[in-house]
Amino acid sequence: MNEALLVARVRELFSDRIGDDGAVIGDQIVTTDMLVEDVDFTRSIPLPFIARKSLAVNLSDLAAMGATPSWAVVALALPEWALAGIDSFLLALRDAALRHRIEIVGGDLSSAERLTIAITASGRTSRPLLRSGARPGDRIFLSRPIGGSATGLHLLQNGWSMDGDPPRETAYVHREFAASAIRRHVDPEPEVELGMALSALAEVTACIDVSDGLSTDLAHLCEASRCGAEIERERIPMFPDLLSAAGTLGLRPQEVVLHGGEEYALLFTSSMRESELSTRLGRPVYAIGKIVQEQEVRIVENGVSRPLEPRGWDHFSASS
Repeated sequence: MNEALLVARVRELFSDRIGDDGAVIGDQIVTTDMLVEDVDFTRSIPLPFIARKSLAVNLSDLAAMGATPSWAVVALALPEWALAGIDSFLLALRDAALRHRIEIVGGDLSSAERLTIAITASGRTSRPLLRSGARPGDRIFLSRPIGGSATGLHLLQNGWSMDGDPPRETAYVHREFAASAIRRHVDPEPEVELGMALSALAEVTACIDVSDGLSTDLAHLCEASRCGAEIERERIPMFPDLLSAAGTLGLRPQEVVLHGGEEYALLFTSSMRESELSTRLGRPVYAIGKIVQEQEVRIVENGVSRPLEPRGWDHFSASS
């Protein structure tokens, strides 16, 4: 059983309202995420980064729903190594909460063999952004360049340090790029302000955050909206300098851009053009394709259209 099948079974047993980035309860959005040692991070990542990321993934879900953050509860299962440095974790969590104006109001503590952080967060919105609102003819947008987080993960898995120090002699320019990509992976920035702005625009029709990978999350959005998509490879914004650094660092740019997870950019649809929407938002956003009637996701590259298989992150797939 893969993750999609498990989610489908949960919906069948409990509620067909399950499936968006958060649950809609009146004007409240409630979401929860869990980070587990050796699945989502390793002990080589300093605790302050783990703390900020554990909150950021929840804030990204609230952003994808168009919600203004309000409160969160935090449950920690702590091994001895994490308990010894817990103050640095708590201070980083407090600072991140203050920065995004979300109040930590409670939680739970336990001991465990592996560090596990489970956060439930809530926000408010008068118009939740769902995955199911896209319509044929809508343009598909990304909020920022992608590919950095998967690149950072690749580098960490291949001997690079948190500071971008390489396992072997590497040009300075590539070390600078590596440090930036690793930072994107371990310290992601949720698009909270953008999510709130998108919710205020009636022309924005659907939204999801890119947590599992562009190919997979676009498939999720299309499935919920009962439509398809056609995106243009050349229009997908790439993490800066990814193309020039990829060969030297052993990366395949198309793989990390299309299928790399944990970007926490927003992927959304709107009837507006790119220039008009960017002007309304006061910041750039990137049109990468359009929603179509036929329920299939396709990608156009060098004038050739082909199906885009969802090959992003799946917690229960050995190939993820």
